[in-house]
Amino acid sequence: MATSWVRQVWDEPELDREQERDLARRSRAGDPEARAALIRSSLRHVVQRARMLGYRGEAFDDAVQSGCLGLIRAVDRFDPDRGSRLRTYAWWWIGEAMRAAVPVREAELPEDLAAPAIRDGEPTDERLDAVPQVLRLRYRLGEEPGSPRPRREVARLLGLTETQVRDEESRAMRQMRLRLARVVHRAPAEGADPP
Repeated sequence: MATSWVRQVWDEPELDREQERDLARRSRAGDPEARAALIRSSLRHVVQRARMLGYRGEAFDDAVQSGCLGLIRAVDRFDPDRGSRLRTYAWWWIGEAMRAAVPVREAELPEDLAAPAIRDGEPTDERLDAVPQVLRLRYRLGEEPGSPRPRREVARLLGLTETQVRDEESRAMRQMRLRLARVVHRAPAEGADPP
């Protein structure tokens, strides 16, 4: 995916609650400009979701395209008077569209997760990009060691809810455990002769 496009997505200003509510009401009334503004302002969440689900390379591009379709469905179904924000409502739609079109299979997971390089108890910098952003922030990977950040703070930094942070953290941990279990499975048994 073109880095410039991703940069443009991140440069798009986020809407506050009132702006979002106004645009969503206008969109529901049939205003195509309001609908386009809602979609444009929410594209960052599509990119963020693809990164958090661990897509890389061509799979990332495909996931973002599919996630955009999920975002559009969410915008068209979003009711601003129910109290939730569009990003919260759209999060599930985006993820489901990505998973349906580009399943996160073992072959598509970053190979770095299979055997992360560890030095002094911490992942080395060259492998840090393979760790999902929610885990990097929560456990301060690549930063000065310290206690884990509260999920509330991670949610604020990523523009998510605490529930979304917990779900993404659980999913990322399951993926890492699966990959590490396979590495252990391939290791020779204790006392076995080398091949």
